[in-house]
Amino acid sequence: MEARRSSAVVPTYPDELPITARHDELLEVLRDHQVVIVAGETGSGKSTQLPKLCLELGRGVRGLIGHTQPRRIAARSVSERVAEELGVEVGGQVGYAVRFTDQVGPDTRLKVMTDGILLNELQRDRLLLGYDTIIVDEAHERSLNID
Repeated sequence: MEARRSSAVVPTYPDELPITARHDELLEVLRDHQVVIVAGETGSGKSTQLPKLCLELGRGVRGLIGHTQPRRIAARSVSERVAEELGVEVGGQVGYAVRFTDQVGPDTRLKVMTDGILLNELQRDRLLLGYDTIIVDEAHERSLNID
């Protein structure tokens, strides 16, 4: 666990994204509350910056940060974007899992996946003990999996 903590990258945040202006407030809320709902305009940086905030707080060490997306293409593109912003390779500290493709390795701290993948994992791990944080993105896009 210490090796995972010491190998962590230090996230930076694009100034042009609205979510960056709330950086300190979001860190405080994420640190102090078990459940947080974040609402913002499309393009405000929620999908790519919230996982980085969780990494900054030291999440993803005891368990993975799980980040769900409703579609495979979104899961892959979010993981690629976050990995690029962190300067790491997909499959390293940032990975993704969709049907038929798993780019998650032993060093992965952030796992972006479809909600169906998380639901499938729930059958094997009812308490999701492999995770220390779960981000349900696009929850307003109601689906049977999310409900």
